[in-house]
Amino acid sequence: MNMSNADKKKFFAKVLLFGEYSVIFDGEAITVPLKQFSGFFDFYADNTVKDLSAKQSNRKLRDFFRYLNSPEVSERFQYQLDFNRLNVDLNRGMFFNSNIPQGYGAGSSGAMVAAIFDYYSFENPIASENTNPETLNLVRQQLSLMESYFHGSSSGLDPMSSLLGKPFKLDTQKHITFPDLPLFSESFKKNIFLIDTGQAGDTRPLVNWFKENVEGNTLNAELLKALNNQVVQALLKKNVLFFDSFLAQLSVFQFENMKPMIPDSIRPLWQQGIHTSDWTIKLCGSGGGGFMLGFTDNYNQAKKEIEDAGFKTLLLR
Repeated sequence: MNMSNADKKKFFAKVLLFGEYSVIFDGEAITVPLKQFSGFFDFYADNTVKDLSAKQSNRKLRDFFRYLNSPEVSERFQYQLDFNRLNVDLNRGMFFNSNIPQGYGAGSSGAMVAAIFDYYSFENPIASENTNPETLNLVRQQLSLMESYFHGSSSGLDPMSSLLGKPFKLDTQKHITFPDLPLFSESFKKNIFLIDTGQAGDTRPLVNWFKENVEGNTLNAELLKALNNQVVQALLKKNVLFFDSFLAQLSVFQFENMKPMIPDSIRPLWQQGIHTSDWTIKLCGSGGGGFMLGFTDNYNQAKKEIEDAGFKTLLLR
């Protein structure tokens, strides 16, 4: 595919609203596109971006290409990629032109993986609006294998969100569905926003820490998963009372049991929300930095207090 300025398709960032870490143990997950940030394939000659950043991206893609093209990886693909065409484009100076912040839980690597799959798979298995659940799961599994290059392990949710470009839910059987989410409706009366911690996180060591502590019985993954699933179910049932209650419990659990995922700078605000209920904070993705997720009934008040404490916020719409 030759990419002209007209067909430089954007691949959006994402927000994993629920399911961080618990999805490792078959917890439910909900992910939504974050359309304020995106990336697309571009070429040196077509863009005024500084050569340095473009060439760094090109080198990153070349390294990723070698991983994907290795027999131990490519032989596991359900949907084969056109490596010859990808190699030609990389030699032409292709790079991923992205404003998605890296290490922020916004799916920067996921968007790039989605773009590779979308442009270079020989067939487009999700072209139809009526793609069956089995096909969606096969695509997610391949995206998971592809993205594991960046994080050591991956659920495939980030690139799947970017590829689909719309909210979806992953259930306990790993099936993808597209429920009616009340998140941004007047009836739900809940503002969801991002808090910028001002520092990047690193997924791989945090996932390793989580797994080690679960295996060592110092972190109760079943309780985390149960709280997460209760929040998701309350959301889908539009039960604001139960949603608030289980979300508060999830926030307390993460605050008390997942300290490496929460930068010290944000802990006072997190704790303030627990004590006052003016807002509730939880992890956004793996944590350790990047964005945190906030929920409040009064965004203007929360925004003022949180920004007075030195943090930027971004309201999800």
